[in-house]
Amino acid sequence: MEHIAAAEHYIRGMIIEKVMAAPAAPDRDVAKIDAGIIANVPDRSNKVQAPEALKPTNRFGSPQGSIDHLLRAEPKPRIFSRPRRAFAIMPSKVPLGKWDAYEFVLLIAAHSERHTNQIKEVKADPTFPKK
Repeated sequence: MEHIAAAEHYIRGMIIEKVMAAPAAPDRDVAKIDAGIIANVPDRSNKVQAPEALKPTNRFGSPQGSIDHLLRAEPKPRIFSRPRRAFAIMPSKVPLGKWDAYEFVLLIAAHSERHTNQIKEVKADPTFPKK
């Protein structure tokens, strides 16, 4: 829970601080990038280690503190009021080039789906406590 809260906070910050200030990049294939995020991020067959900054450290004090942090996150609807702009070249493990604000919002949702899939895998394991 802490990892998800920290990741969403981090990604929202990148959108506001960097994406919104970036120049437009009209030559990007946004449909391909969007589809790649939706298809690849939730895919648990590709195991990925979280960056140090997003590993759990009990920064929110408890699982409930993580939930509270997510619920207090201020929505930023203005990110959709501008043309799609490129911001950053993603790590080499994500070969989709530069991403814009919309794609980072897709990442937030796909990241949560990835961890939902992870929880389902754990619960389906025969050694998972059934109590």
